[in-house]
Amino acid sequence: MGDNIAAPFLPAQYVGEATTTSESKDLMNEEAASAFFKTAVLRLADVNNWESLSGSMSSGFQLTDLAGKPVAGPAETGMYIRIDIPGPGTHAGKGFDWVKIEQKEHIMLNEHQEVFFIRARPSEHPIQKSAGIAHFLRKEASSSFVLVRNGTTVTAAVYGRNEVPNTQSTDLGDRIRNAVVGSTGAIGISKLQWKALVKGVLE
Repeated sequence: MGDNIAAPFLPAQYVGEATTTSESKDLMNEEAASAFFKTAVLRLADVNNWESLSGSMSSGFQLTDLAGKPVAGPAETGMYIRIDIPGPGTHAGKGFDWVKIEQKEHIMLNEHQEVFFIRARPSEHPIQKSAGIAHFLRKEASSSFVLVRNGTTVTAAVYGRNEVPNTQSTDLGDRIRNAVVGSTGAIGISKLQWKALVKGVLE
């Protein structure tokens, strides 16, 4: 049911892989579910804490401003997320993968249903844009981090859409690295990380 409620807020799938990773928690009543949803929203928006929520195998996540400088506080539309994936990083991203938060919304559908989501997309390094997309996936890809409250049930999910390895980089080393990291196997590994994250958000 959470997928059905979230569907209107997700990008259309038209190329590459589509992945969905979700976890749900049932509460005693709607009052408890509403309060828990608010707590889960704070956790999901605290991107700088995702690594500790996801466990020791996680990538590192750091919110930055438009100049690539680390910032504290919750995620906001227009911010960047600097991702430290285990293994070699990108030259385009100065050793990191980068995504930009293109939308953050909290929608009250009715008194029983609400949705919160953060959608991010592969981007250039904030101050090295001429080097191209600094991520192992192409710019068509998106990751939507979603919370849904449906009555007494709260669902956390990560929806990956249009996931295609970024082998169009101008840097040969980045093309090779992205082909490997962006393979189906690596997408499977990231699904394990997202599973740990959605569980952590709902603890």
